[in-house]
Amino acid sequence: MAKKALDLRQARRLLAPGPVALLTSQYRGQPNLMAASLVTPVSLDPPLVAVAIHPTRLTHEFVSKSDQFALNLPHLESIAAVHRCGLLSGRDGDKFVAVGLTPAEAAEVDPPLVAECIGHLECGVVERVTLGDHDLFVGQVLAVSADEEAFGTTWNVGEEGGQLLHHLGENLYAALGKSYRA
Repeated sequence: MAKKALDLRQARRLLAPGPVALLTSQYRGQPNLMAASLVTPVSLDPPLVAVAIHPTRLTHEFVSKSDQFALNLPHLESIAAVHRCGLLSGRDGDKFVAVGLTPAEAAEVDPPLVAECIGHLECGVVERVTLGDHDLFVGQVLAVSADEEAFGTTWNVGEEGGQLLHHLGENLYAALGKSYRA
């Protein structure tokens, strides 16, 4: 099997497809929405997740000032809105309106959830670390919810409702279609 050397920046693409998340934040009553693919769980007890955010992003400012965020996991149906979230800036206006998504009240944090998403993690920031050109925000998960059709004890990837959206890079996305048992 022949292998080829890749540019070092492609390291993150080798770890794809990871689910893309719509990160919601809010500061002084102004909600914001950002497409995030640099997201990962980092601890089971307590439940912690980490998300990398570039310091020039409005989301970085809002999360830094509020110490809260929510990760919203979109269904494949939301592919166009998710992609537009990655292209638009909240500095130019309300991204919820611009991409046609609906804010919904969260259980534990101030930022809204995205009603169209099939899973939600509400988080309070416990640490922030600068790593390279991004800051890594570590959030303790305060509340978790998921659509019953989409998630049982794992994502129901073989069912229509469980088509979680994954980002491959640029404008390419995928949804897992089948699970396998070892």
